[in-house]
Amino acid sequence: MRTDALHQPTGEWVDGETEGVPVVNVRSIQVRSKNVLSRRARGTGRAGRRSRVALLATGLASVAALLTPNVTATAAPAETTAEATPKTSGLFDRGPVLKAEQTARAQVDECFRSIGGPRPAPRGGVCPSGYQPKINGSYVWSAARSGDYAYFGTLANVTCNASSTYNGDITPHLVKNADVCEYGKGANAGALGPVYGDARTPQILRVNADTQKTEDITPAGDPLIKRTVGLRGAASHNDVVFLFGQLVAEGQTVGHGLSMFAFEGSTGRFLGSKAYTDLVSARGGTVASDGNLYLAGRAPGVNGGRVLRWTGDKANPFAFETVAQLENDPGYLTTFKNRLVVSGWGTQVPGDNGAVSGGAAKIWMSPPIPETGLTFDGAAAWQPVFSWDQYDPDPALSKGVAWGALAEWKGELYVGSYNQAAVGAVQTMWKTYGQPKGDVLRERDMISASRPTTVFRISDPGTEKQRTTLLYGERTLPVYNPNTKSWTKKPNLLGQSPKFGPSGFNGNVGNAYSWTFTVFQDRLYMATFDSTGLISPGARFTAVNNGLSDLTRKKLESVVGPSMKATLGGGDVWRMDDPAKPAVAETLDGFGNRSQHGVRVFLPFEDKGFLYAGMASSWNLRATTKDRGGWELNRLTPGGKRAPLDTGLPKDARKAALDAGVGL
Repeated sequence: MRTDALHQPTGEWVDGETEGVPVVNVRSIQVRSKNVLSRRARGTGRAGRRSRVALLATGLASVAALLTPNVTATAAPAETTAEATPKTSGLFDRGPVLKAEQTARAQVDECFRSIGGPRPAPRGGVCPSGYQPKINGSYVWSAARSGDYAYFGTLANVTCNASSTYNGDITPHLVKNADVCEYGKGANAGALGPVYGDARTPQILRVNADTQKTEDITPAGDPLIKRTVGLRGAASHNDVVFLFGQLVAEGQTVGHGLSMFAFEGSTGRFLGSKAYTDLVSARGGTVASDGNLYLAGRAPGVNGGRVLRWTGDKANPFAFETVAQLENDPGYLTTFKNRLVVSGWGTQVPGDNGAVSGGAAKIWMSPPIPETGLTFDGAAAWQPVFSWDQYDPDPALSKGVAWGALAEWKGELYVGSYNQAAVGAVQTMWKTYGQPKGDVLRERDMISASRPTTVFRISDPGTEKQRTTLLYGERTLPVYNPNTKSWTKKPNLLGQSPKFGPSGFNGNVGNAYSWTFTVFQDRLYMATFDSTGLISPGARFTAVNNGLSDLTRKKLESVVGPSMKATLGGGDVWRMDDPAKPAVAETLDGFGNRSQHGVRVFLPFEDKGFLYAGMASSWNLRATTKDRGGWELNRLTPGGKRAPLDTGLPKDARKAALDAGVGL
């Protein structure tokens, strides 16, 4: 029975407990081939659903526990839902409404034969004999609108850069037909050092929203663009468009600063660039009720971050004034009525996985914005309105989870979480209590520390009437006991059951991140980073970062990864039409491309009746027709409602996992 149908007449979701503990049975995964797994997972009817959901319940972290032979281990029992008869029409009374049409995509820009070998450019998209096509462009990482034009910034080879930056691993490696990282033998190693050897100059794209004509306006001759490894943020105001990049110097292993590029919005004319050393990252900006553009940026080291007000113009675009200093790293920035709201991250100590300063991640709110704009005189009036440690009962894990996307919708604030793979909850726990020895115990901790994306609604934030409602999450969460070195379930600190469903929206623990939220045509769209399609290219990162064996890495890479991608891969988008009703799945497979692990940016054009979705993919060696790697830019247009997507879980996900041969 589908758990998405488990709604009481009030519309609230009812969760339950699973008796017993999971048993790791890895011999089954050694015996059964990945083809068998994929075949069963793709099946139709009840058997196919059971296989599909078994893999869903396993997830990226949980999958690790399948892979050590001849052992058993225990973890905190996972919560599942009990089988029940639907009492209302629930989630399945509506289906997807968006039609996706591709506007642009990352092109094959190199030909690959061997690590450190020649990299000839393709001719007409075709590589020489003995070479395979390579797509370096991974993400549409940022977006801004100016009039009838959309501006986008990109990022290349994100899996390589993330691994080398977070854990210092610069060992070149290849996953056949999936992904290659060359590091010290990479094309950019000479200019930027081995950590960023796989970086490529990011692209700045300008799209005519009426004709869909796409121009590459990257200022190729600008010295800063060559030291920029990706364009993470964008903003626009008064016919000026900004794109913000991750700036590195030669040989740097961490972010060196922030690069900023300015354009005339109406023409695409390049206005110039500037490097900042007092900021290392910025995600985007928003125009507030006072008519000013505000940005939020991360400070270097462990100094939290700042909120800036733009005081410049087209002739002097790089003029900003600091209006707030926050103890957290600022993540996303939006407006709520006449205030600013920022989703914070606990500040991660560079080069020290799991170390966090600035306390738990918080949602920050400004004082009311005066007509003359915010100034630093009002910085002390910024207040945290909600903190992750007000929900999570584990005192160590609660410091390692960050906030993700947020949006105001129908007078209330919606916020989602982010459990960072490399420096997230399990790393923070190990930093606090020490890391156990061996794959079994480490995998147990990875499972129990998993905190898939969790969504809250905050009514009347920052006032005495504030109410925080858990929409998608867990009634109880695993908590580590350092004395017994074991895990037990404890109620969340809000004392609430989730109103609509489990974390990950439908229990998909691969949904690690609320990646971007937007409001379009009075509906709330929520996109996730779905890691289930990244297990193969991310296997080395997972193993090195968590101290897992090479045997585990190989099985993640060649067995579990392909099966998970074939069944659950592709980013998810969920839509809310009514605050009183659960979200509807718009896509669970990256709009038909399982190599696209999520929508990184939404950019609405309300007046033109569509929104753009900038997609992300880390499969740089998959230049195929089906499930092609490299970023995509899609135009999403509402149309007729279609059949609902099957998002359900069976009563006993663990038994289904064993039946499917994956041995949870």
